[in-house]
Amino acid sequence: MKKLLVLAVLGVSALCAADGAKLFGAKCAECHGGDGKEASISGKAIAGDTTALSKLTGYKSGTFGGEQKATMQASLEGLSDDDLKAIAAHIGTLK
Repeated sequence: MKKLLVLAVLGVSALCAADGAKLFGAKCAECHGGDGKEASISGKAIAGDTTALSKLTGYKSGTFGGEQKATMQASLEGLSDDDLKAIAAHIGTLK
């Protein structure tokens, strides 16, 4: 039974990682690059950022951000808290 539970958790983790990569590609890559290393005019390099979840949550709620706050809020519109967690987890895997 324990093995089944471990396999289920690993499967969910893998699914979240896949969703995070897909969401990152759709919502973030245009400004931050597919590898999170872009530092375009409005995007900053974010690869490996371990504080991504708190930043994403703050952008979404409007409690975080500077001159790009409105852009980030628009990018995150319609995403759930689980979506933000998945994106943040993906950002953490980028090197």
